[in-house]
Amino acid sequence: MRIREIDVSRGILILMIIFVHSYIPYSLAVYFSYILASFMFISGYLFKDGKFSKKFEKILLNLLIPFVFLSLVGYIIYYILNIFIGYSNSVFSNFLDFVIFGYSTFDVPVNVLPLWYLYMFAVAELIFILFIKLRTIHFIPILSILSTLLINEQTKFFKINVALHGLIWFYLGYILKNRGFKFKFKNPFLLFIIFSCLLAVVATFNGFDDWRINSYGNYPLLSYVGEFSSVIIIISLAQMIKSDKIKRFFELFGKNTIFLLGYHIVLPGTLAIFIKDPVQFLEKYWFIYYILAVFILYLFLKIVPENLIYLLEGRFYFIEEFIKYC
Repeated sequence: MRIREIDVSRGILILMIIFVHSYIPYSLAVYFSYILASFMFISGYLFKDGKFSKKFEKILLNLLIPFVFLSLVGYIIYYILNIFIGYSNSVFSNFLDFVIFGYSTFDVPVNVLPLWYLYMFAVAELIFILFIKLRTIHFIPILSILSTLLINEQTKFFKINVALHGLIWFYLGYILKNRGFKFKFKNPFLLFIIFSCLLAVVATFNGFDDWRINSYGNYPLLSYVGEFSSVIIIISLAQMIKSDKIKRFFELFGKNTIFLLGYHIVLPGTLAIFIKDPVQFLEKYWFIYYILAVFILYLFLKIVPENLIYLLEGRFYFIEEFIKYC
């Protein structure tokens, strides 16, 4: 049975990511930098064991192929734009590092950069499957902590270090699901208040929790407290939403997270053609841009046929299944 709160949670999370990527001030972004743990928790909660070949096929079709496809599309879009703006002489110079190693520096086009998460998550799930098969998943928390303490910079090592850090939340979601957790709390409002305050304190002292570059703040172990707080906050928020219309709004975004990761900068970015100085506008009116971005993305998801969404995000097998069904 599908748990509706999970899609709502995903919708809240992807809208938070769009918010962070809306040129908001760093002083505000730091409080949202701990939310990736919630994605990992949800995925661990939904994880079902199976044959390695089947699991790998699913990862390939749902994550790796979309990652490469969206990256290529993003680079091409950036290349075309670069013809007019002349920002870089070598747009594709870092393409192979990005798609092979997940190496995501700021030289990667801004519209492509968020896709690093798809790559990292594919690696994380493969590692988790390996631990399942070896019956050693209870070593994950130890490896996560060791990785966090010993490696504090981005490497060209297939994002394994970041995957190990985040796997503790995948593991927690998996364990709690198997122990009967129903993705609900008895008093979500109280937990939301408590852990929002805790997250605010942690973020203030620890700083930015940047998984992309394997940097977890001033006190790396403290990042776990902030990340755990984000998990509780997201689950509580999803549970507190009672309006069916609002739930459907978040569900629409939650069911299209891969597409949104690939296009949440490109589609609203078309507004730039109407603005004399886009960067100055974003710095001054980022909150207006965010509202417009969400509106544009919402309309796109409502209007565009589902099969076209699958095509644009690189999940081609969904189209084949739809044709067979028809």
